Amino acid sequence: MPLDFSVQPDTIIRIRMAFEGLDEYKEVEEQSLTPAPERKGFTVVEWGGTDLSE
Repeated sequence: MPLDFSVQPDTIIRIRMAFEGLDEYKEVEEQSLTPAPERKGFTVVEWGGTDLSE
């Protein structure tokens, strides 16, 4: 998903989550996440999610 800015940020951090409601316990595999970049100057943080249970 492209982002447009009138002023270009020095750092962009984007977080996207997918989740679902459960009726019982579910074992999930551990994620391997990369470290977030260091915040320098004008930083944009975008986060959002998708409910997979609908």
